[in-house]
Amino acid sequence: MAKVSMIAPSAKIKCKSDNSFGAALTAKEAIERYGIENVTEVTLGVVKDENGDFATLPTVEEIYRNLPGNELCDYAAIPGIPEFREAAIEFTFQGHQPKGTYAKAIATPGGSGAIHHVIYNYVEKDEKYLIPDWCWGPYREMGVECGREYVQYKMFNENNEFDTAAIIEQSKELLKTQDGLVTFFNTPAHNPSGYTMTNEDWKALTDYYREAAEDKSKRIIVLWDMAYTDYAGDKDEVREFLKYFDDMPENMLLLVAFSMSKSFLIYGMRSGALIGVSKSKEVIDEFDCTITYSNRATWSNGSRGAQKVLAEVMADPALKERTDKERQEYADLIAKRAKIFCDEAKEVGLPILPYTAGFFVTLPSSDTFGLVEELKKDLIFSIPLDSGGARFAMSAVPSEKVPGLATKVMKRYVEGNFGK
Repeated sequence: MAKVSMIAPSAKIKCKSDNSFGAALTAKEAIERYGIENVTEVTLGVVKDENGDFATLPTVEEIYRNLPGNELCDYAAIPGIPEFREAAIEFTFQGHQPKGTYAKAIATPGGSGAIHHVIYNYVEKDEKYLIPDWCWGPYREMGVECGREYVQYKMFNENNEFDTAAIIEQSKELLKTQDGLVTFFNTPAHNPSGYTMTNEDWKALTDYYREAAEDKSKRIIVLWDMAYTDYAGDKDEVREFLKYFDDMPENMLLLVAFSMSKSFLIYGMRSGALIGVSKSKEVIDEFDCTITYSNRATWSNGSRGAQKVLAEVMADPALKERTDKERQEYADLIAKRAKIFCDEAKEVGLPILPYTAGFFVTLPSSDTFGLVEELKKDLIFSIPLDSGGARFAMSAVPSEKVPGLATKVMKRYVEGNFGK
């Protein structure tokens, strides 16, 4: 008997399990069976405290719980409540908005919604967008969903250094056959490597983008996915690179995916924004109406309560100072855990990707899924990456479980011959 399918043929390729949440579920089952004290879970990119419990920022929780019912449950405006839109810009740039530019923010359900809208609205159907070879999986999956194609640029060269030359070369090749160039950068504290692009990296790239923009028929678009920025160091230092976008050419556009999930630890509230930055007011007005239309045509409204939280935090310097302090405590905790792991990895020879800061450390592997399965024998649960590595979430593992972790991983890595 023939197999019956009711899905449109073009959608059949979308049946795929999610590595991250699948691994998290397996880890949860192991905890129930063996006890949390015996399991090392480094799966999802969430912050957990030293007891292994999901972490929140007390001030954010207090503000949210004290909002009146109408602010929690009423509709938000399609592009977001006005005070949120302003607050999102203020929080994103914190005094570092590129000079000579206009900026507007449109509310989205987390950074995910922002990235979706970039792919759908700024990548032409017969063009390709550039994403890193080490990347968050939905960068690829959203392209499939939107009917767009992507090309992956090589992040690191043979010396494990950020490869700006390779990105520029690939960009030139794309611009030979298409008028738009959309390139994704997740930095600082990149997911999954933990690498932070340097000012030198940014200068080399933006110098090239300005040169490419001399051809006025071309559209040069940079997406900055800033998801982990606020766990990467001093708030001014990590935003210093934005000066390279000062006085951009009119056919060069900076788009920013801002997420409250990480910065405010409210993942489940699904709140964020896509921010457009341009020298041209007309380009930003076009951005405003286009992205607002896409909001209405997809999810309609965002979470009003979460938007109100950001608005209140940014309107009150004392609340901003409190949330910054609370966030920094977790940033310091994650940095401590990562240092223990990375120092031990270096000591035992575990070849991780270049780590600067952030939630994750990644180990390249020739058989990622095989390695992850082997680690389960030691009750270590990590994320297998389609790009060829095992990702370890330092944000989610209590510090007491980090010493010895790299040594255990190295043992399985060598015994199973999982090296690249």
